[in-house]
Amino acid sequence: MNISSVLTLWVSLAVLMLPPALADEPQTLSDVEQQILDTSKRLNELDQDIAQSRAMKKKLLDAIKEAESRVGERENRLQGLDRDIERYSETLQTLESQVATATDDVASQRQALGQALRDAQVIGQQNGLKVVLQHDDPALADRLSVYTDYVIAAQRQAIQQSVEQLKQIELARSEALKDRNWLNYIKKKASQQKNAYASDADQSQRSLGEVEAGLTEKTRTVAQLRADQERLQSLIEELKALQSSQSGYFAAGKGSYRAPVTGSIKARFNEVKSVGKLRWSGLFITSKEGLPVKAVADGEVVYSNWLQGFGNLVIIDHGDNYTSLYGGNRDVTVPAGEWVESGATIATVGDSGGQSSSGVYFEIRHNAQAEDPEDWLHPDSGLQSASK
Repeated sequence: MNISSVLTLWVSLAVLMLPPALADEPQTLSDVEQQILDTSKRLNELDQDIAQSRAMKKKLLDAIKEAESRVGERENRLQGLDRDIERYSETLQTLESQVATATDDVASQRQALGQALRDAQVIGQQNGLKVVLQHDDPALADRLSVYTDYVIAAQRQAIQQSVEQLKQIELARSEALKDRNWLNYIKKKASQQKNAYASDADQSQRSLGEVEAGLTEKTRTVAQLRADQERLQSLIEELKALQSSQSGYFAAGKGSYRAPVTGSIKARFNEVKSVGKLRWSGLFITSKEGLPVKAVADGEVVYSNWLQGFGNLVIIDHGDNYTSLYGGNRDVTVPAGEWVESGATIATVGDSGGQSSSGVYFEIRHNAQAEDPEDWLHPDSGLQSASK
């Protein structure tokens, strides 16, 4: 990884990845090392959470499988009960038809018996009178009376048999009604159980969706954290390597550098910002739009592009872990990787990055830790109200 990659990572980590309350705080090697430890701790916690979520996912899958199996069993049971109830309904329909027929038969037989009794009474009265008046044979009247008794007895026996048959049909009908009522009760219970199992399966399915969503998010977070950890480790190695080579060039010019642009200081180092409790990590110098922005010292341009919160940004590495930062530009005129001399034009004044007025946001950092830029500038650097 080259110095450009290192400082690009530093800017991204310092500005974008940290919590808002820390975004403007200075970063040191110790801070980066602590971030690595914190990231490792967070990874361990996420690994444990993922293991627990996977165990929960397995339980939920087993629960869904069991509930769906029970739903299937109850569905089959309900279908069988429906068939049984249908058979009993058909049987009841047949029995009710038989009851109606038998009832009609009994009524008809009783009507016939009543008529026979009335006829026998009439015949008996007529035969007795004839015997008295016509002096006929009394034996004939006796025989007619016996025949009449036989007919009436036969009709009574038929009625009794029909009544017994009706009782048997009614009993069968009653039993069928009782059995069908029981089957309806069993069907109701089976339906309730099926609905309960289906509800359990639905709830488990929703819980499974939540667990899977959590697993996806945690897995994505783990991947991001591991990538961040690798970048942090590379960054700390690069920063340590840079610390090992010292030229003394930039530090030797402390207090003698010219400001990157002429103008007025609107915000100073460590002053509280207008929003929240954050503090400025550099100077904001208001200036006329389009004026040239110049490098304060020799160095390599390691970043020359747009960055969230900084607008069009240029970062120059001056060696010995010293960097200068120039933000809010309208245009940047030098590419990353180019060496620039002190006083060289690197951008033009603008208001990119959400600034309320045109100007340059200027920082000086050492080992990624912000320092007061005014300590590095010449007292007569062309800035209004520059004295502290």
